[in-house]
Amino acid sequence: MPQDTAFTLPFRAETSPDADAARHRSLRWSRRQGLVTDPVDEARFLRWDIAGLMAGWNPRAVGERLDLTVDAVVVATFLDDHVDGPPADRPDQVAAVCAELADVIATGGQPPEGAGPLVRAFGDVWRRLADGASPAWLERTGQHWQWYLDAYVQEARNRARRRVPTRAEYMDLRRRSGFVYAMIDLSQKAYGFELPGRLATDPVVRRMLDITADVVDTLNDVHSVEKEESRGDLHNLVFVIENEPGRDRADGLREIQGMVSSWAEEFLALERRLSSAVGLRDADTAERIVDCMRTAMSGYLEWSRTTRRYSHPVPADEPVLAVDPVKPDRTVR
Repeated sequence: MPQDTAFTLPFRAETSPDADAARHRSLRWSRRQGLVTDPVDEARFLRWDIAGLMAGWNPRAVGERLDLTVDAVVVATFLDDHVDGPPADRPDQVAAVCAELADVIATGGQPPEGAGPLVRAFGDVWRRLADGASPAWLERTGQHWQWYLDAYVQEARNRARRRVPTRAEYMDLRRRSGFVYAMIDLSQKAYGFELPGRLATDPVVRRMLDITADVVDTLNDVHSVEKEESRGDLHNLVFVIENEPGRDRADGLREIQGMVSSWAEEFLALERRLSSAVGLRDADTAERIVDCMRTAMSGYLEWSRTTRRYSHPVPADEPVLAVDPVKPDRTVR
């Protein structure tokens, strides 16, 4: 199965010692927010193991700092599964949900009156992200979250037209839909530093961030392909390559393995270039952001090839979520 497809990355995988405790805290938080109120959704939530993902993504984070990264990705995952449900090919419905989340960003973490659990949970996450953050950093991560929301609307438009994007279109869309840039922002929050504007816009750092996104998103596409195929989704690099003349799945998977290896080699070359070019003023921060990108890729690979989210997907004849997290008429526990 595609989840067994072999990938090798030249980065050491690590895990936070707080991983198991974070799993329990994440479930309690999700219950309090009203996201997990049904036994079926709870079982699926446990299969996702988002705490395990973020414990590998941020292996030196513990406690509240690790929890914030977990809770943020839990919100993103619930949104992803909600959009995979009935709104999947209804752009207006997807846009309405995403607009509510965007309002939370615009209002500094205040959800609209009558908002459902998902939007309220995002309000809680956003207020914690904003705590102690500089205006520049908060604006940047807000833009990355907005990329993610806008990408869902574009994907819904494509599904409504049953249009498979070209490879170039897909790679551009995937960098926004994959959420990786916002997750690297979460790493900075977890480790208590901010990437200054001069590094955030540095061409070498930007390219390394793009590679990190491409590696993580492409691993996700391969390992989740059966889950997405069962739902009739179009947005997966495997499907995009298969849609090209004369291509099949085995051929596409071989090409993708080569792409990931090539990106990793380029990342290492850029790392050497950055370490020799950055000034003393930014040396420590540059080293920290490179470490974040390295563990993002290695941590994601470890989680992606073992998570039961992909090995045991929700059957196609069942709703992705048992309870709609967007509806406001739910009791928060």
